[in-house]
Amino acid sequence: MKKSMLTSTLLATLLLSTSYSTLASNSIFQVAVVKGAVGTTDLTEGKVESGIKKLTSSEKTQDFYANKMNLCVAYLQSDLSHSNKSESACTDAINTLESVKRQSNKVKFLTALNYSNRGVARYRQNQLDAALSDFELAVKIDDNEITVKNLQKIKQLLPLEQVETIAELAD
Repeated sequence: MKKSMLTSTLLATLLLSTSYSTLASNSIFQVAVVKGAVGTTDLTEGKVESGIKKLTSSEKTQDFYANKMNLCVAYLQSDLSHSNKSESACTDAINTLESVKRQSNKVKFLTALNYSNRGVARYRQNQLDAALSDFELAVKIDDNEITVKNLQKIKQLLPLEQVETIAELAD
């Protein structure tokens, strides 16, 4: 019952949330948040702690992918006391989207953005191979401007032999 309610709510939310903003929270990579969701205004205005407070106290945080996606970015933008939570929040957002049976273009787009966001989180934690894998998967799911630019950037930052090794393992 709860699963079908989540799916219905998620699909309705996807139809209402077709516009996304990007934040330059990390000067190297772009991250994406859901426009109009809880905490978005705070995050885009640089009020990260306020955004985290709203996202973690909201009853909807448990049920809506948008809150999970925004929480991922909020933790990415926060000081070191919260930054270790970003990967987990990004993974929660990915899992929420991957549980949707109907993989529309919107769901694929959001899933790709969440993998890209998690790639940024993993990069910040110095998990370079995992970050590269997330960026590559994001582009494979949906090669939008954000995912493509983030993949290009990490390939510039990593030594060539490390990028080639990851590519060989993926083949």
